[in-house]
Amino acid sequence: MTSMDTIFLNDPWWIVLIKVVGVFVLLLTWTIFNVWFERRVLGKMQNRKGPIMNGPFGLGQAMGDGVKLLFKEDFRPARTDALVYNIAPMLTGVAAFATWTVIPLGGPVRMFGVETRLQLTDLPVAALVVMAIAGVGFYGFVLAGWSSNGTYSLLGSMRATAQLISYELAMGLSLVAVFMYAGTMSTSQIVEAQAQP
Repeated sequence: MTSMDTIFLNDPWWIVLIKVVGVFVLLLTWTIFNVWFERRVLGKMQNRKGPIMNGPFGLGQAMGDGVKLLFKEDFRPARTDALVYNIAPMLTGVAAFATWTVIPLGGPVRMFGVETRLQLTDLPVAALVVMAIAGVGFYGFVLAGWSSNGTYSLLGSMRATAQLISYELAMGLSLVAVFMYAGTMSTSQIVEAQAQP
């Protein structure tokens, strides 16, 4: 047994692959639903016809926006650092998806005859890993502003990063109470501690 087997809960590689694809599809589907729901609620509040009446349940508006995005020009400002400019949004996106690797989505299940948990990996310091990955995601904002080679885009990205870091500080301090109550930083053990009276 290697250290990689231990990290992935001793699951076969194909179960790990199924979990990765499952989490990715779940998050994308969840995001699509949330965008549709928010547009529908705001459309009703603002009495706008597009998000409510366009197609069944207002789905035509979202489909139209998706088609529009597919045909938009891939515009990059002059004098940009092309490599960093393209990597910055990927870094932020990967960090957003990677935080879900340590979140337990359910208890033990049987998948194709193999007993596994609905969690990609469980680490003793999983909650700190979530905070660290979220911190890495902030680099995407700074790199995007820096690579565009513009003063105001850099200042805007630094402001956004400073704002996110200030939120992360408050979130980290609020997690201290959870760690003290559960006696662990493992996300699965924190969930198990909630079941105890």
